Amino acid sequence: MDFGELLNAYGFRTMFNPEFLMAVSIAVLFYLHFARDRLDRTGVFALLTGSLCFYLTLGGPLNLLGQLWFSFHMIQQAVLYLLVPPLLYRGVPGDFLRKITQIPYLSKAVALFTTPLFAAVLFNLAFSFYHMPVIFDAAMSDYALHHLLHSVLFIFSLCMWWSVFSPEGATNSLSELKKMGYMFLNGILLTPACALIIFSDQVNYSAFTGASKLLCLPFYSVVVDLPENGIKWLTPLQDQQLGGVVMKILQEIIYSCILASTFFRWYRKERDAEEELEPALTKQ
Repeated sequence: MDFGELLNAYGFRTMFNPEFLMAVSIAVLFYLHFARDRLDRTGVFALLTGSLCFYLTLGGPLNLLGQLWFSFHMIQQAVLYLLVPPLLYRGVPGDFLRKITQIPYLSKAVALFTTPLFAAVLFNLAFSFYHMPVIFDAAMSDYALHHLLHSVLFIFSLCMWWSVFSPEGATNSLSELKKMGYMFLNGILLTPACALIIFSDQVNYSAFTGASKLLCLPFYSVVVDLPENGIKWLTPLQDQQLGGVVMKILQEIIYSCILASTFFRWYRKERDAEEELEPALTKQ
């Protein structure tokens, strides 16, 4: 089934959720109205890209595809939790993040849930918990539970990424070297969940094998018939295994890009520090 057939089968509103697109667009325009003067072009671009990805994964075509095929579901998960938070953080001024840590009561929650080791374990355990068959199938068949778990996972992902993108001096911010070690740790913690999915020899999720299913859209849900799989070699088991592979590959790509960026930023700081010391050493 191609894109056009999906559109004909499920309709424009189910495929694109214009109400959710409008809500995201209004929120972004409102934010840029007050913060654009404090953002550089890269920050604005990152914010717009992150917001677009946020819409596509939760309200756009990827949300529909992710509820019909497990492999697309894992693409959705990778984009929503591993790509969107870094982009949104890049689009938030550093002084705003510092002010968050100064708000009474909220500052204590931020200090606790963004503690690097705790945040890394919390997100990766929650991700693994969500993909336990009994939890996953329940979430895919219950509108409220579906959105509750997605909201919790997204908040936990923001907490996990905080120490990588929070400015110097903010609560639980890390040095560049520690950020690289932190990213390696996160890569290790996510591996078991992916491995269990990749090497499973049976279909774990009944949500993708029935004749019909509940589609959980941003503002409503609808029961639809599952489409026939036109790709003969992609059985439900292979679709499931492919999803685990896709998740691991996307994780490695995203983490590698952030690691490379962090490394070169650390290298430039070290080089600049050495250049500042050279005149003083020469005079001596």
